[in-house]
Amino acid sequence: MSLYKLKAIVFDLDNTLISSDINFVQLRQHLNCPQDRDLLKHLEQFDRQEQNRLSNIIRECEIKDAVNSTLMPGAVELIRWLKQKRYYTGVVTRNCRQAAMTKITTHRLPIEHLLTREEFAPKPAPDALYHLMNQWQLAPQEILYVGDHYYDIATAQNAGCQSCFIANDNIEVGIPHEANFSFPSLKGLLEWLKAR
Repeated sequence: MSLYKLKAIVFDLDNTLISSDINFVQLRQHLNCPQDRDLLKHLEQFDRQEQNRLSNIIRECEIKDAVNSTLMPGAVELIRWLKQKRYYTGVVTRNCRQAAMTKITTHRLPIEHLLTREEFAPKPAPDALYHLMNQWQLAPQEILYVGDHYYDIATAQNAGCQSCFIANDNIEVGIPHEANFSFPSLKGLLEWLKAR
């Protein structure tokens, strides 16, 4: 894909734009969820009352994490540059809306659109990206989805969008090879965009 056709950059939130220190090993243990199972999928096996109880535990962890979060290096500079160059921007996250809004407003990130698991099926389902495509009237190839986890790359692929892996401290094997683009940090992505 030629970069001049890119019109929108959509981001994952946790450990892509803003830090997250949730200990998912402990959280899964607390919820009796196997370590190799998707936490949100795990909830689906329970009745509504138990789903609500477990969802509230997850939500409390996310909100606590949001209060203690910090910006990832290069996040503000990248978002400001994208705004200046008139790219559409958005965030698609598996977080609850309250935690995601707390992070974005606390750190004053000028993100146009925030889509959470409460509005659309959680990643790697492509529903939230489809919504943004329709709202912006863009083709999938005109959107770059940026994240630090396999789910982010899979979400982009499922929607037909371009994918960008940001390594940060993540050492998940194989992700950079599956992503269309890969950078060690957001600063690397910004430098690459500026050079195009």
